[in-house]
Amino acid sequence: MLRRVKKEQGGETHLSLGLQIDRFFSKPIYRKSLDTITIVFFILVIIGPIINIFSTIFLNIPSIYHDVFADELIGDLQWINILKSLGVSFSVATIAVIFDIIIAFPVSIILTRYNFRGKNILDALVDLPMAVPTSALGFSVLLFWGIFGISPGMPLIILGHIIFTFPYIVRNMKIVLEKSDTLYEDAARTLGASGITVFRTITLPMMKEGVIAGAILAFTRSLGETGATIIMSGLVETAPILIVGFRRQLQLPAASLLAGILISISILLLFSIKFFSRGGHFPIKGVLPNFERILSNKYLRYIRDGLTILALGVVILIPAFFIVSQITEGNLVQELFLGRDYKWAYLYTSFLSSIQIGALAVCINLIFGIPFAFIITKRKWGKFITFLDTILDIPIAIPSAALGFAIFLFWGPAGIGLFQPGFLMILFVHVTFSFPYMVRPIISVLESSNKGIEEAARTLGASNLTVFRKITLPNIKQGIIAGCIMVFTRSLGETGATIVVMGSIRTIPVLIVDWVEANAYSSAIFASTIVIIFSAFLIFALRAVTKKRGT
Repeated sequence: MLRRVKKEQGGETHLSLGLQIDRFFSKPIYRKSLDTITIVFFILVIIGPIINIFSTIFLNIPSIYHDVFADELIGDLQWINILKSLGVSFSVATIAVIFDIIIAFPVSIILTRYNFRGKNILDALVDLPMAVPTSALGFSVLLFWGIFGISPGMPLIILGHIIFTFPYIVRNMKIVLEKSDTLYEDAARTLGASGITVFRTITLPMMKEGVIAGAILAFTRSLGETGATIIMSGLVETAPILIVGFRRQLQLPAASLLAGILISISILLLFSIKFFSRGGHFPIKGVLPNFERILSNKYLRYIRDGLTILALGVVILIPAFFIVSQITEGNLVQELFLGRDYKWAYLYTSFLSSIQIGALAVCINLIFGIPFAFIITKRKWGKFITFLDTILDIPIAIPSAALGFAIFLFWGPAGIGLFQPGFLMILFVHVTFSFPYMVRPIISVLESSNKGIEEAARTLGASNLTVFRKITLPNIKQGIIAGCIMVFTRSLGETGATIVVMGSIRTIPVLIVDWVEANAYSSAIFASTIVIIFSAFLIFALRAVTKKRGT
């Protein structure tokens, strides 16, 4: 009995020591220090490279003018190439977004307003192109449409970009529809309105924010796509491909100018989401009850839904994952495992590099992402918080090749000189563009959590650190897990920024590009299949986590 009492007393002493440590580190000076370190990290890692590229352009106007506009040998050829590449990128993005919107309208309604067997699987497949490395998807698109005689060039680029951008539009539409109340739609149907009338006068206006936000995000996604475009482009050059070319040729003034243009356009598009989604409306000009009732006939609805599923399968899903069916084609064993160039070793080291970079990016973003999410949700800093919350999403909108080049100029030999192209610079790039993917899920969970429990604990004498460990951290666990999966998935699939800063290191998406360019198709198919399956596992895990949390 005496031993048990001493053991319990020892436990109480240990607990009291833990509470004392919590109370000590809950002092305002430590919270302010953590906030300061987090803000400095955010400015240096996220904002610094972007500001630096504009200052680099401003400080090097004479050399940029000479190289781009007035070279002795080629004159303004580089500027002409920049304009052509921007024209191609804008044309591809515009066509892809328009086609996506046409398909996304009925798909989003099917996924939110219909109940059928296999709905969750279809919903996950629609999301999957966001998670799979675009180099793998681009190669799959090349193989699929090659059967029908479509060779690399502008049409193939458009078909590929439709696949990459589609999830952004349908996902934003779906989120808006899930949050909207069906009361008005049900009331309209009860009063005799046809399905088309209900959609045009009630559902469509509710989808405004989702359509605008999704279209802008999809446009910026298309504008920045690099890895898959290299595979599908042939002789066509988009703006990100031209940046990669300038970087390889050490044409830094031209690359700086083009990267600055792309970053400026992307930031303007990002800020326009809030402006256009709040203002404006979809026009509703009268109602044609008889005509719309004919269009709402159930047989025509069946045909429409059938054509939607057919378009979704033929244009989006089958081309995206066609490559999996080609795993048995070619001489895989001879090319990958028995060849004298040791492709299997390159595959192993590239996959290992991708895993290591993704895991380290998760750890770094987790360390700084949690306190940054607390700054956004807990600190009462007025407009400064609004500013931080807005610029947080900039790395998502900026083309990855332009962001990679900005980081190369800032941290590389041409800038501070802290890093050389290679593993560490790749890691730095991946931390930068994936940071918002860690912070956003945590912010979402923090904003929806019950703050009364935390306040009650503080009222009863618990320190801030104790409240965080015992209450807040368990509550935001699902958001942290979702953020970790999203960061790792995004890191695993990145190609454009990696190509710009990789040096001699290869990640698996870059290796796929190299093998496709070398006509090592069997090896590229095998590598693409591996990352597609792995990405599918991650996206299903993410959906399980977010569904459990209800976010």
